[in-house]
Amino acid sequence: MKKIIFETIGNSIMISLFAAGLLEFFTINARYSDSGLEFMLGKISGAFLIYLVLFGISKWIFSKRDKNYSSKDGEFSAADEREKSNSYFASVISYKAIITSLIIALIIFVFVEITTRPPFNETFDLFILGIILFSTVICIGFISYGTAWIFKDTR
Repeated sequence: MKKIIFETIGNSIMISLFAAGLLEFFTINARYSDSGLEFMLGKISGAFLIYLVLFGISKWIFSKRDKNYSSKDGEFSAADEREKSNSYFASVISYKAIITSLIIALIIFVFVEITTRPPFNETFDLFILGIILFSTVICIGFISYGTAWIFKDTR
């Protein structure tokens, strides 16, 4: 169960930092100049890169301490048949949560697009909304997988 909690929290933080880094990168740190478009690495983008390295190292350390955990397979690494069953159950629940979340995200995206036209005269506003919605859907997938796995394991 430790590996599932570790992967769920780690992946959710990674996606949240990635989304925040994208927003920072394209909305704050992208500047137009005479020489063209210039990008700068911001604090959140730097934190994301540092987190990637630290999360990779911690996955490697975790895989050395727990022989049932593979850093390559992540939350899908299974020690026995029970964990394979938990993984299958959690995958089905996660799939359903992601599909439902994508439908809701699409409805929100279309609703915002329809109701705010013509006030949105820049595509970046929809770009930001898209990043927020899809990163939220990905986090919902990770969290629903972890929650379903733990629920199945404790039953």
